[in-house]
Amino acid sequence: MESSSLPRTGTESLTRETRNPLRILMVSPQFRPITGGYERAAERLSTSLAAAGHEVEVVTERRKSDWPRLEVSEGVTLRRIPVLHRRGIHSLTSILSFSFFFLTRGRRFDLYHVHQYGWPAAIASAAGLLFGKPVFLKITNTGHQGIDAALPRGTFGEMLRRLHLKVSCCIVTSSRAADEAKSFGFPQEKICQIPNPLETGIFRPLTAASATDIRKELGLDGKFVVICAARLTAQKNHAMLIRAWDIFTTQFKDAELILLGGGPLEDEIRALAAESARPETIRVNGQTNEPLRWYQGANVYALSSDVEGLSNSLMEALSSGLPVVSTRVSGSEDIFEEVDVGEMIPVGDDAAMAEALLVLAGSPERRTKCGERAREYAIKNYSVESIAERMEICYRSHLD
Repeated sequence: MESSSLPRTGTESLTRETRNPLRILMVSPQFRPITGGYERAAERLSTSLAAAGHEVEVVTERRKSDWPRLEVSEGVTLRRIPVLHRRGIHSLTSILSFSFFFLTRGRRFDLYHVHQYGWPAAIASAAGLLFGKPVFLKITNTGHQGIDAALPRGTFGEMLRRLHLKVSCCIVTSSRAADEAKSFGFPQEKICQIPNPLETGIFRPLTAASATDIRKELGLDGKFVVICAARLTAQKNHAMLIRAWDIFTTQFKDAELILLGGGPLEDEIRALAAESARPETIRVNGQTNEPLRWYQGANVYALSSDVEGLSNSLMEALSSGLPVVSTRVSGSEDIFEEVDVGEMIPVGDDAAMAEALLVLAGSPERRTKCGERAREYAIKNYSVESIAERMEICYRSHLD
């Protein structure tokens, strides 16, 4: 890939005693209590930078009246600005609120880090030009949900695109996202590849005895357990995974599929699971804020997505020592190119998914080896301390 020569940022080191703390504004239109992939990534990065001694403030939308306007947690200030989260007027009220925020508070920060392209990124870019502040834009997805597909065309669309290209740095989490950023118009020197941070000390494998206890607690003892933790949306393609499961369970009987996550397709996915060949082997558990014990009780992680940026739940599974079966999507490609952590299959291929699950189900030795390599890869590439340092180096390289 052309992006293989990208600076990965992190080869240098910082001397903590001689640096000055940065005042960082994180712009994340969706944030806690919304707990999707990019929201969790934004929160992890914010808390890791605050732990490193920086002043971090997150500005996000206040979509419900019972959400507090101001919170301080783990050293991060969370400021929710008013919007009317209603069809037809949400975007307008969001534009007005973010614009007012930047005009009244934008000067006090050293830099802006935007976690979603669109109007918030355009407003941050304009504020950066107005106040002379560097702006860092993170590419959160690829393919039909990537930056080029997400931004409109026409007169206003062209204005949005030009403002996006004015940012100081485009942060990507995968080689595919880097290629798409370059195709969009970002010059190579503005693109920096840094994955999301992860608490690898929390997401970790257990001893065999402890894992057995968790499996008994969860009612999984004696079964081959496959887990998928993802929002129930079209891009995650749970329907393909359920079709693959029907094929897989014709040959491997004592197994269970655990689907963690909520979302707009929850009723549809529950119906598909109930209509499957062996509905008693599929659990649709819905949203959970504690996926860790499910990772620790599983044998394999399955990612069936059609598109990704870099799947946070995949990162969590790797760090928990799980071998994986993944479709060939952004992020997963980079991992499998570097290390063998399981099986990679074509997007949308239920037969290939079933075959890959059979390969891992039939080889405990391969599962163990892949799980060990997965854990090693996660520690090397995702630890919050290393990502915070790499991000800080990236920030400082664009400050005067």
